[in-house]
Amino acid sequence: MTDVSPLSIAFIERRPDAAARVLENLEVDDAAALIDALPARISGLALGRMMPFAAAQCLALLDPDRAAHVLRAMLFLEAAGILRILDEDVRDTVMKAMPKDLSRDFKKSLSHPRDSVGAWMDQRISPLPHTRTVTDALKYAKRKRRPEGDELFVVDDARRYLGVVKISELVQYDGKAILKNIIKKDAPTISNRASLASVIGAIHWDNHRSLAVVGRKGNFLGILTLGQARGGLAAARRRPVNLTANSVLTHLLTGFFVTLVGLLGLILHSADIPSGQPIQENGHDR
Repeated sequence: MTDVSPLSIAFIERRPDAAARVLENLEVDDAAALIDALPARISGLALGRMMPFAAAQCLALLDPDRAAHVLRAMLFLEAAGILRILDEDVRDTVMKAMPKDLSRDFKKSLSHPRDSVGAWMDQRISPLPHTRTVTDALKYAKRKRRPEGDELFVVDDARRYLGVVKISELVQYDGKAILKNIIKKDAPTISNRASLASVIGAIHWDNHRSLAVVGRKGNFLGILTLGQARGGLAAARRRPVNLTANSVLTHLLTGFFVTLVGLLGLILHSADIPSGQPIQENGHDR
């Protein structure tokens, strides 16, 4: 890896969509070289905004360890979308370089049809055992970043889904109260085999930020938010784009972004960066 100008990093952070389009119109080798040189978080941000086919082309040229590191810095949904497009041999090599638990989650996701709930559910959710107390649940809620929002999911000893408890309501109970005695059992669930199209229109989203995903025997597999469902369905319906096709649209896009390509080139080769000039962060939270 080589050093990259702080201005390049700032450009990608502030204009990730524009940066992604620039990368898509560079030669694949050049785009991959830049992705390889950037910090993993910035590389993940750029790849996540690129068309999956173009992102996969870049990722395939990276060292497997580096590719795995970049994918770990991305949102699960975006990383899974890129992994689906990689050649099988490349995908297997990259996944072997990942931590075993993350590799397992991706394999489960990739084993489902592209337009199914199971392909896009968030499996990195730790459900709470039903024998834990309210105090335990509050400590967990304070410690974890929770895409599930106000709800914590509760399972039995066999990891079968039992229901949810709302964090905002836990303070109403004694700290020693057992979760199995206070859970809400009427919260809806989604089958991992259901199609994304069928669940997007469900009325449940009016009252729940996320829904539990369960297997055939009611075992808890993960959660799905409405945003994940919509994003997954859009990705499932998207067709890979031939970036080398000789079409009018391709020429128009190339011409439109030639200025941005030049700008990025100037930034990359900038040698005189004022040492005391701070690069302001934009607060993007990945």
